[in-house]
Amino acid sequence: MKKTLLQTIAFTLINFIVLAQEGGGAKTTVTDTTIQSEAIFSVSVESAFTNSYLWRGIQFNKGIILQPSVTMDYKGFSLNIWNSTSILETNENEIIQELDFTLLKSIEAGNFYFEPTLLVYTYPTKNSITATAEASIYVAYYKGALGIFMNPSADILSNAGGTFSEAGFTYDNETEKSHTVLNLAYGTGNKKFSDYNITGDDPSGITSNYKLIDLNGYYQKSLNETLYIKPSFSFFHIIGSDFTNFLNTNQLSFTLSIGAEF
Repeated sequence: MKKTLLQTIAFTLINFIVLAQEGGGAKTTVTDTTIQSEAIFSVSVESAFTNSYLWRGIQFNKGIILQPSVTMDYKGFSLNIWNSTSILETNENEIIQELDFTLLKSIEAGNFYFEPTLLVYTYPTKNSITATAEASIYVAYYKGALGIFMNPSADILSNAGGTFSEAGFTYDNETEKSHTVLNLAYGTGNKKFSDYNITGDDPSGITSNYKLIDLNGYYQKSLNETLYIKPSFSFFHIIGSDFTNFLNTNQLSFTLSIGAEF
């Protein structure tokens, strides 16, 4: 645990050193069509605190969770390194440090937006948990600030054949000083997804697919030319009663982030 905290503190200190020296910018973990920077290469950092680490309606930690990240962008390609570490666990969840790597390509064609993505999940402090990877593609059509989107994904490593997909509506409005994003989606995962991520060796007769409603968004406010602050939220409602023995029907998290781009 001491080693985990030291690694996370070091990662966070790097973020804040960059913040202090350079200033801020904008990266997000929810649907986002931020106006592209004119710079060919850019690096952004973000330090976030959340009360609950939720992923597709599944709670991994609750209490005080630190989630710093670093993102590098080059000619439409983006590489993100993201860490999650529970500082104070209040719901008796197992404390597992997670370190994820995301590589994506942003493609705009008129009102259409495409984002093929490869995401690798690793758990550096838990040898018993195998790293895995997902391939996905985000596809959206925008008319002004309003859009519709779909985002199918498939595990291609430890749980090959497990799939999760979302489709829904997005509102994305950006001004010189602020950026507002709101997403409403319907998501579903197949049985391989739920067996691997939720029920494990105890499916308890579950035969239906995992289904949920996902509402998330953020408001980003520029503090100066480089720094920004960003409160955000995520809400999940699990549809049906099949998974009530494993998950709470409703899950809500709040996050406060400060970031910089240079």
